[in-house]
Amino acid sequence: MSARRVLLALVVAALFSSGCGRDEPADAGPTSSDSPSQASPSSTPSATRPPYEVIKGPLGRCGPQPVAASEAGYKYLKLRDPAVGTLPAVRAGKGRTVVVLLHQTDGNGFCGWLDFGSTLAADPRLSVLAFDTCGYAEARCQGDPDQVAPVRVAVRYARQVMHARRVVVMGASMGGSVALMAASRVPGIATAVDLSGPMTWDGMETIRQGRALRVKVLVAVADSEGEDEVRGARRIVDNAPEGSEFVPAESGHGYELLVDREGRRTPIAERVVRWLEAS
Repeated sequence: MSARRVLLALVVAALFSSGCGRDEPADAGPTSSDSPSQASPSSTPSATRPPYEVIKGPLGRCGPQPVAASEAGYKYLKLRDPAVGTLPAVRAGKGRTVVVLLHQTDGNGFCGWLDFGSTLAADPRLSVLAFDTCGYAEARCQGDPDQVAPVRVAVRYARQVMHARRVVVMGASMGGSVALMAASRVPGIATAVDLSGPMTWDGMETIRQGRALRVKVLVAVADSEGEDEVRGARRIVDNAPEGSEFVPAESGHGYELLVDREGRRTPIAERVVRWLEAS
């Protein structure tokens, strides 16, 4: 046998003697979640679940949602008013401050709020109520009502059924503008949060001057929206009741100001939660 073959035989023998030929690799870690009884003590259920899942029942229309949203305990319901129509909605949480969430114009109604809404619902001081506003998703409205009209229905439900001590309206994009308009026209609203509400939305004329607002507001707008939008938002806050706040950002629109593309809560989200807790 040549020296080269002798060397090769020695290498193979060394590999087998080191255990590489066993059924389980030598560097095998803890067993997988397929065998829960053998999971390591540090394992947690959330660590082994998929990051997104479809919520069973009516909320399945929202498609895959973060696990936190599926675990928030959302209750599906319908807000009904003879003058407005039928508004599919969800509620969650046990707090006595009810946050009425107004969605963007992305076509899927309240679904856009399920992620961040789960964060709010987990706060013992807060509850959330999100609904499809007229003209979007599965809402069925009478005629062509003012977008503030559905907010009146939601505020009434929050007061009468959820027994809210305080009601806050918070909206993203279109919903942000509607939140400010509702705060100027609907009794019983303690404060409003506007995330990227367009300054040119119908009905915003008096709001832009701050004269119509009767409650303090928080307005967040990113520089990427343009100088006119930022200037308009600052003007609203400057003319609004004492205690109102303007929150700047570099980029992002609506929901993106609260949850980034990796699904992480932003500093603005933390600031909004503190505002809601103190409202």
